[in-house]
Amino acid sequence: MKKVAAFLTLLVFLLTIFGFSGRALAAGVYASGGGNKRVGDTFSVTISASGTTFDSFQGIISVSGNVSVISISKGSATFLPGKEPSNGGQFVGITTEKSSLTIATIKLKATKIGSATVSVSAVKLAYKGSIVGSDGGSTSFTIDRALNVPAAPAVASSSHPDQSQSYTATDVVMSWDKASGVTGYSYVFDQAADTTPPAKANTTDNTVTFASQAIGTYYFHIKAQNGDGWGSVTHFKISIKEPDAKVNESLGKPSEITISKTADFANDIKKGTVSGISIKGKTEPGYLANIVLDPSPTLPEGKLLSATANETGNFELLIDYPIRSGSYKLTVQGQLDKVLTPISDLIYFEISQEKGGQIHVLTSNDTNVPVIPPLKWYEKINYRVVSIILGGLMIILIGLFSFLQIRSKRRLKNT
Repeated sequence: MKKVAAFLTLLVFLLTIFGFSGRALAAGVYASGGGNKRVGDTFSVTISASGTTFDSFQGIISVSGNVSVISISKGSATFLPGKEPSNGGQFVGITTEKSSLTIATIKLKATKIGSATVSVSAVKLAYKGSIVGSDGGSTSFTIDRALNVPAAPAVASSSHPDQSQSYTATDVVMSWDKASGVTGYSYVFDQAADTTPPAKANTTDNTVTFASQAIGTYYFHIKAQNGDGWGSVTHFKISIKEPDAKVNESLGKPSEITISKTADFANDIKKGTVSGISIKGKTEPGYLANIVLDPSPTLPEGKLLSATANETGNFELLIDYPIRSGSYKLTVQGQLDKVLTPISDLIYFEISQEKGGQIHVLTSNDTNVPVIPPLKWYEKINYRVVSIILGGLMIILIGLFSFLQIRSKRRLKNT
């Protein structure tokens, strides 16, 4: 009840003050923030009281012309219920002793060419029950057409057409469409993804080439200018990779290739595997002999099917890990950095496990070159995993059997 009584007392006090019609004073409530705007612009107008010391105020805000009101936010004063700042409505509020105060901030949007006005009328400022100001003020806007800046240029590259791919070309060729009304372009070529080119044209052409670029990732950034200003930026990604290795046909292809058993040859008939095999041959001195076996064996960690040739061109690869027995196809190709030799002649050979293990190189004189069979499904199974699974099933069965025995004994005992 005390709060209600206090509020009614305040309301009567304010009505008494603002019901008094005194002479106009220099102090009052004004709108500020006018000027030239463009269609589509959003901007703010501030409604402020100033010019004298006051502790209460009132007035009416009016927005007119080619703008729409987005929002009206009140200041830090205390407003009477239903008397908060609004377009066309009266505001009434109190505050601690002030000489200036932001009553409201209005956010507007320019809707079409023309003009607009925000004004404050029926103003009264009071201090300790006396009217101290009644001036109202307005601010006006001239609204011009929206700027029609260029769209972001559509960019393409004949040397690196797909932004998601890498290319070996080191000369980067860029091109872009040339829209009507464009007076110039500003571009930057760097290794940052979001660079904005400076607001200064550096070309009127629609193509540029960046020659002899190093391996790496680059970005081409470009924007266009017309009489209304600069448009938005297009970013285009360029990826340059190491050149692919190429065959030098003037080099000799690897030759004198032999496949034989070593002193550590091991023959595991049960698993169908052998180990201890030597593959020798000759290629360019210092070149890496890359050996391809079909079917390809499973390589242990750290093992490769390659060997470096010595100063005379001889190389040797030792297969000291198990591979399956059977028929194979073999080729060898030498490589030094990005230079490849031609591929060797295709060699067929067979690893059998009879008589302690034999290696037979097959030639055109062999009438029945064996077909290499694909692995059976059971040959692909990891025996360690199978052992773990079978062991787990065995434990479960033993536990189930024990449970059934104990339950059976309890039933016999109960009967």
